[in-house]
Amino acid sequence: MSSRDGVTAIVAATTSNGIGLNGGLPWRLPAEMKYFARVTTGNPPPPAPSAPSAPNAVIMGRKTWESIPPKFRPLPNRVNLVVTRQGPFQVSRPIRQVRSADSSPLSGSAPLSSTHPSLPSAIASAASQSCPRTFLIGGAELYNLSLSLDSPLVNRVLLTRINSDIECDTFLNDFAAQEIGGRRVWRLASHPELEEWVGFEVPKGEVEEKGIKYRFEMWVLDEQGDQKDQEDQMRSAQ
Repeated sequence: MSSRDGVTAIVAATTSNGIGLNGGLPWRLPAEMKYFARVTTGNPPPPAPSAPSAPNAVIMGRKTWESIPPKFRPLPNRVNLVVTRQGPFQVSRPIRQVRSADSSPLSGSAPLSSTHPSLPSAIASAASQSCPRTFLIGGAELYNLSLSLDSPLVNRVLLTRINSDIECDTFLNDFAAQEIGGRRVWRLASHPELEEWVGFEVPKGEVEEKGIKYRFEMWVLDEQGDQKDQEDQMRSAQ
């Protein structure tokens, strides 16, 4: 994985898993966006008191990058890694292209932005730059690839569940319903677990903003269930 915590997907989705409309967000929720910014810029405690604090990484597809207003990109105080198969492209501020995992450390005070040919390449780049946490922030294709049951690339999902009925044309696969042998793969963490991981107090239960109701959730891979499956397989093979 790319950091001490693995890779975390962070996404807002309706109850029908809608996440976008016409290439953008179908809602404007300032408080929810502040939550996103605080989570993706916050760091876990360093491994040693004297260790420097490196910026987190945010990984996104090209369309997600282009949906961000030019004056706000790259997203500040984060390493911006853009996954694209179309090669280098024009951006508002310098960005560089790498063809494989980038092993160069961050230089200077400004976080590095770069393009990558694949999601694994971007994840490897974040790891090589010692980013404390790595977040996948969109779009749908990368989310669904990373949550694939065959080879999940994330082990945590910070989900803002939009409870209001809002029109969408882009959807997230229903990862929470995934099962192996009748067992759910993902576990809904408790609210204290969420707050402990993000490192600050998070509103509990339903929040309403601009007439839209939502709640903050954290889903984690059920590693205990995975271990139990492995033990069952070993016993059956004896």
